[in-house]
Amino acid sequence: MDLKCKKTNCKYNNCYACMSRKIKVSRNCECSTFIRDNNPNSNQRQDISRDMFETAPEIHPYRHNRDLSIECSAECLFNKDGICRANGISVMNGKNSGVCITNIEP
Repeated sequence: MDLKCKKTNCKYNNCYACMSRKIKVSRNCECSTFIRDNNPNSNQRQDISRDMFETAPEIHPYRHNRDLSIECSAECLFNKDGICRANGISVMNGKNSGVCITNIEP
């Protein structure tokens, strides 16, 4: 499961990879798991425009764990009984939280 996130002020962000064990996507495709980190570290503040490359994140501790789940309330092709069945999701900056851009309307 590939969990990419551009919400660099989230406490779960590590080099644009989400390190949360569970992710919740709301009906309006916003990431409900987002928690603002008021003191982000260098991995969260990575400046791709300056470096031109993303730094690889730490190995995701839950990526190959069967317990990793993405709960989803959005009307989406990948939503199967409230669980996302996509191979991975990408979350971009939204107004207040992150927004799942993997969403495909059925």
